[in-house]
Amino acid sequence: MRKTISLAVLALLLFACAHGKTDNFPLAANTVDAARVYIIRDNNFMGLGFSLKVVLDDAIIARLRSGEYVSFYVEPGFHSVGISEPTLTVPFAKGETYYFLIAADYSKFGFEIQRISDKKGELWLSKTKSVK
Repeated sequence: MRKTISLAVLALLLFACAHGKTDNFPLAANTVDAARVYIIRDNNFMGLGFSLKVVLDDAIIARLRSGEYVSFYVEPGFHSVGISEPTLTVPFAKGETYYFLIAADYSKFGFEIQRISDKKGELWLSKTKSVK
């Protein structure tokens, strides 16, 4: 019995720590006509032990640990980006770059996503690492 509980706890911990890109990760065929998107997770102590799901148009495309980011291209038009809850619907324009920051907050979800300026985005990229 004790062994079973230990294995269950270990499996849960490993699942919570899973991170990286998923099979749904977007691969743009034509990056010239696309918008570049960066989703950055801050390196706050809150939530340090688990990864957060990154969602694009209702599909989980990646899981980020504290201090990680992911970048990808999307076709111009409206897309929803975010974490499982909440998401933002954003009009993406051809050739533009967009930065979003996932940060800890004290809402019922524990995290929020917000669009940040290019300057703040570049600063956060220098303090975090890319998910391969």
